[in-house]
Amino acid sequence: MKTRLEPKVLQWARQRAGLDEASLALKVIGRAGRADDVREWETTGELTFRRAELIAEKTHTPFGLLFLKQPPQERLPIRDFRTVGGQTVQTPTPELLDVIYQCQRRQAWFRNHLITSGNRPLDFVGCVNITYPIGETAEKVRTAHKIGPGLSSTATSWTQNLALHFEAIEDSGVLLMRNGIVGNNVYRKLSVDVFRGFALCDEYAPLIFVNTRDSVAAQLFTLVHELVHIWIGESALSNPVRSYVDGGPMEAYCNTVAAEVLVPMVDFKRNWRRSEDPVSEIKRLSSKYKVSTLVIARRSKDAGILTDHQFKRFYDEQAKKYQNVQRPGEGAEGGGNFHNSLIARAGRRFCRALLAATLEGRTTYKEALGLLDLTSSNALHGFARAKMGYSVE
Repeated sequence: MKTRLEPKVLQWARQRAGLDEASLALKVIGRAGRADDVREWETTGELTFRRAELIAEKTHTPFGLLFLKQPPQERLPIRDFRTVGGQTVQTPTPELLDVIYQCQRRQAWFRNHLITSGNRPLDFVGCVNITYPIGETAEKVRTAHKIGPGLSSTATSWTQNLALHFEAIEDSGVLLMRNGIVGNNVYRKLSVDVFRGFALCDEYAPLIFVNTRDSVAAQLFTLVHELVHIWIGESALSNPVRSYVDGGPMEAYCNTVAAEVLVPMVDFKRNWRRSEDPVSEIKRLSSKYKVSTLVIARRSKDAGILTDHQFKRFYDEQAKKYQNVQRPGEGAEGGGNFHNSLIARAGRRFCRALLAATLEGRTTYKEALGLLDLTSSNALHGFARAKMGYSVE
């Protein structure tokens, strides 16, 4: 059975997914598919209903959108702070939108869970604004969540330091989710050039998502940067590496507070060896504090050690190393173990609460499977037994 769709909508769906004609033909038709097949669909709008379904599936487009008369204007559901130097960031990718929507669904469930359980709002959400002194805000954040150089000094590696900061912030009441793919789909990778993290502000269940395809040091800074957004009370999509030089007032404030949390200026000045080569010192202190060299370089500029020109040159050199960093593996912490990865992707607090509610009959299996991106109750039971300590009959 054939149907007729608007050619420009078909073209929009392909381009939205970042595919050329030949790539889409291969995905929809198989090896026999040709770029000319797609060009014909996008010229006449005529194709079989089954192929229309496949186009929606392969481009990760909601099927109903293909029947619109005009391509929809997709907008991010949260404020976008990735604009740098006056340049507008590209249209949001399907992967980015799907990750945000998934986190919003999880946050909504957890918020309702907390309220019905009698929990009170968190007092640190939205308690500061960008006019507050940098040092004062940083000290509040550092103390409330028990993070910063004191915690970093107990870590034996950069990876352990990141894990300790995730654990401390999660223990303070923030939902933490980290992934390098969409849900559990290893074929839908998240690009760090598109975004490194986002914050979903809520007085009961604030949520931070970190793109784990980034370097470990960059993830730590993104984590604390997004935490500052929570303290300000502003949901935000961010790319801190890109905004570290010329972001707007909000990003500049979050970047500077995050740097002060991780590397307090007083401590930094005490540890800087002025007799040494600045680049060598940046690398040494980067290792000491277990943060990126960009953070140390910015601290050096703020301390008056590097000039604006020197910092910009160093930034340009280092920023290239952070472009499209792709860490090996599935894209989430867990050493290749699916259950470990699932805990990291959805967060330990969220997983424990959802599993308990499901096994006790307060949440349906269908809802739980959707929130964890699992396909069967057996998979959910296996996860509950293996990693969360639940006995399933």
